[in-house]
Amino acid sequence: MSDTSLLRAVAERGVTSPERNQLQRFDWLLKALEIFVEEGIDSIRITRLAEDLGVTRGSFYWHFQNREDLIDSLVSYWKDKNSAAIIESVTRASSLADGIFRFFETCIDSSQFDPRLDLALREWARRSTEIRALLDGEDETRIEALRQFYLRFEYPMPQALIRARVLYYSQIGFYALGTRESLETRLDYTEAYFEAFTGRQLTARESAGFRRHILDNYGAL
Repeated sequence: MSDTSLLRAVAERGVTSPERNQLQRFDWLLKALEIFVEEGIDSIRITRLAEDLGVTRGSFYWHFQNREDLIDSLVSYWKDKNSAAIIESVTRASSLADGIFRFFETCIDSSQFDPRLDLALREWARRSTEIRALLDGEDETRIEALRQFYLRFEYPMPQALIRARVLYYSQIGFYALGTRESLETRLDYTEAYFEAFTGRQLTARESAGFRRHILDNYGAL
């Protein structure tokens, strides 16, 4: 599902009657998302949203009960997009290499996993115990999916858990530190990363195939 389709699906949850004006819940949620990832949760204000969208403040209430209703939709979108992307990347894996490659690709492709959205939630969690608890739960859910992936390919405990944590924490840390590295450079390290995360070596064919796939699809990044 594309970003737009997912955001629209989240926006339309709970809508039981036709919208009463031309602006939709989706439009409000899209604008709130843009502000959230660029400026943070405190910048999401109903008056600000109405001004940016060129409508009256009152029209907001055709679509949302209050600001919290809008914020809840934003959080739902984050869970449906980012957590689902990580979980699906490894649950569909046909082999160890396939799973690691799918995870790598998910982290490269912002249409699957949006690091800006994740970082915005993490910044918010610094000041909200409720969001901190929610974020901790989602982190554990993601790590559990990775742990199950390693277990499926015969890594015993506690190795499966520790490798899952190392894989997940290293990628989240890559975003949190704002590491700047070209796609080609990252691909140059594919074999070393794979060995670090699995303790096993890629074949030359597997490595070349993954590199070709990524450059063909994301080479313009």
